Amino acid sequence: MPTEQFGLDPGSMELLEREAMRRGVTPEALAAELIDRELASRTKPRNARGTVTPFQRRA
Repeated sequence: MPTEQFGLDPGSMELLEREAMRRGVTPEALAAELIDRELASRTKPRNARGTVTPFQRRA
């Protein structure tokens, strides 16, 4: 499988292939799952921290 397809260095590609083999899936499926998980975690709404003060107009 060409490494350029995923844009990974050879070491990372080998780790991906080993983990995919351990899980019993193809490296492509594992990469897709990891990308989906990363996108979900980055786009998940977060709760506001601290006190939220209401907007007040200046008089």
